[in-house]
Amino acid sequence: MSNYQLHSNETTLSIPRIITVDSVNYYEILVKCGQVMWTVNHRYRDFADLHDRLVADRGVSKDKLPPKKVIGNKSPTFLKKRQEALEQYLKEMLIFLKVTMPREFVEFLDFHRYDIIFMVQHLACSLFLRGDAFLAKSKKYGFSVLELHAISERMKIPCPPTEAANSSYNFSHILDFCAQLETIIVLPTKNSLPTILYDDDTDKYIPHALHKPIGSSNLIPVQLRYELSAFKTLRNLIIYGAPTKNIQNVGALRETLSRIEVYKSETKQICQIALCDNVHKDAGEEELDKLKQWKNLRHAVFKENQLTAIDRTIRLFPSLKDLVLDKNKLEEIAHLSHLNNLQVLSLRCNRIAHCPNWHVQLGNLVTLNLSQNRIRMLEGLSRLYSLVNLDLSCNAIDDINEIDYIGNLPLLENLRLLGNPVAGGVDYRARVLSRFGERLQEIYLDNEKGNQTEYDMALVLSALRISAQKSQRRLHSLLDSSVVSDSAEEDDRGQGGADGDGVSQTPSTSKGASR
Repeated sequence: MSNYQLHSNETTLSIPRIITVDSVNYYEILVKCGQVMWTVNHRYRDFADLHDRLVADRGVSKDKLPPKKVIGNKSPTFLKKRQEALEQYLKEMLIFLKVTMPREFVEFLDFHRYDIIFMVQHLACSLFLRGDAFLAKSKKYGFSVLELHAISERMKIPCPPTEAANSSYNFSHILDFCAQLETIIVLPTKNSLPTILYDDDTDKYIPHALHKPIGSSNLIPVQLRYELSAFKTLRNLIIYGAPTKNIQNVGALRETLSRIEVYKSETKQICQIALCDNVHKDAGEEELDKLKQWKNLRHAVFKENQLTAIDRTIRLFPSLKDLVLDKNKLEEIAHLSHLNNLQVLSLRCNRIAHCPNWHVQLGNLVTLNLSQNRIRMLEGLSRLYSLVNLDLSCNAIDDINEIDYIGNLPLLENLRLLGNPVAGGVDYRARVLSRFGERLQEIYLDNEKGNQTEYDMALVLSALRISAQKSQRRLHSLLDSSVVSDSAEEDDRGQGGADGDGVSQTPSTSKGASR
């Protein structure tokens, strides 16, 4: 972002071209402040309104603005001359107002949108007037990355003269407001600043492209770093479409935060969240034990990112109860055995094909969502004895016998299988319910209980299956006994032949001995 306080001598204004929209001419103003630049479009009427205010309140000479012309004001020659005259007017105003930089001039040039000092002052003034009303309605507020970057940078510099001259610009208004918030939403940009967000449905938020310039400036959200140390009592942090790796300091959040949600942030590793303000993300086992944990974090939603694995920094969330990792690129789970309190795990829309011995890592799990993956076999879920809710919809399960692995789970009540090949078979519901034996009436299959017809058919199928299993076991036992008897007879024959040879040899031996 620009910083006019540091680069006032490097700030320039120009009007490079005229833009015509619906027969209306707009003068494009190019503002450069240090390395940052942006454009703002105004018609002549806007210049006249600004000039009237500057004449009335700032002592600007009335004849500085090029005069208005009614006839011939659209000819190319006239527009070119007016363009040059308006550019000269802006340069003279910048020199005249260089120190005071009144609010009307700042907003006319959009400094309050792209400059650290003036954005912070604009936000402070807004919170001074309406901050208490915001907090009375909700302690939830949406910040753009630009705002957080501006607040973070403002904390590092002394109080500017323009702020001291007007109490409504005081930075303390922002700090007081931030200290009382319980929930913040971090967004790349906002259409209007400031805007408070009350909608909990994050699907309605429209994320700005992380690598696309903001507005008409050359500022890119992914390049802006920010701190969260100003939020002293924050309980919920929602980051939507903004990179977590740009957080430089989380302040007290490791002690206060109970919920964190990260959406569409291009996050590839858990460590980019757990160690977001740590320079070294690849901490070893010993170093992890020394790092500060997120002690009170109970709920984590890392949805629609680019996670390919669950790395060992997940252990820095030891109190986690709910973990949502939907719409990532995960093929397996790891390191979840450190989360002893984990009860809800959602892995919807990933790339999981196998789930071997998941009970080792998920011993206390109550709810598991594996919908829209690539699972065919369920043996790895057969020992999740605490499981109550299991969503396996839209996978690749095609063998009804796989249900036997989860049919013996003692607490399972809700099971979803729609979208699997097995769900397209004849009497699918009855065949699945038959695998739960005496508990079939306790099961909600695909969000609804079975009817009496399904129960009756399930009991018949279960009885037939049990009978077939008994017959098969009996047949196996008979086959085993016949094999044993045949081998015994062969042993007897072999032993008998050996005895015959011994008898025939004994006389000859005795004769030889007598001789």
